[in-house]
Amino acid sequence: MSKTTFNLYRTVLCVLTLVAALLLAGCGGSDASIRAEASETVQTALFDFTCDTPRVVDGYNNITTPDGEKLVIFMMTVTNTSNETYDIFKDDFQIQWGKDDFGVALDAVDDVMMPDATTLQPGESLSGWMLVNLPQDTNDFVVAYQEMLADGSNGNAYFVDLSL
Repeated sequence: MSKTTFNLYRTVLCVLTLVAALLLAGCGGSDASIRAEASETVQTALFDFTCDTPRVVDGYNNITTPDGEKLVIFMMTVTNTSNETYDIFKDDFQIQWGKDDFGVALDAVDDVMMPDATTLQPGESLSGWMLVNLPQDTNDFVVAYQEMLADGSNGNAYFVDLSL
């Protein structure tokens, strides 16, 4: 076998190996857990999102905070990285604290808060305030997002650790 033929076979074998690896990586459900911190960009299959450093506020646009709780605010940015139009729902990003406590951000009361739902075109970004009432003694919480695959199974889970 000539050297040129050998190099061609080797190149074809490398390409086929790469294609097989990519196909295997894309098959089936996934249960990977990805963690990030404030201001780090999290990359999901369809979009990127970032949660800035949170802070406690005394109030926001007539939102009342129940006794024993504090109002926490942070900016979230979501960017559609897919090639298709994608719907983003605020409640897809769960707020978790303590051992078994969770909730979602408060509903928007103005146009600078993250809307309940929005449609993003490919490459389009949206930023908005996320507000949540947390127990007074809570200083650490998590923003969690769970991918859902086309077949209805869970994909990767993403967790952004935030601290006050």
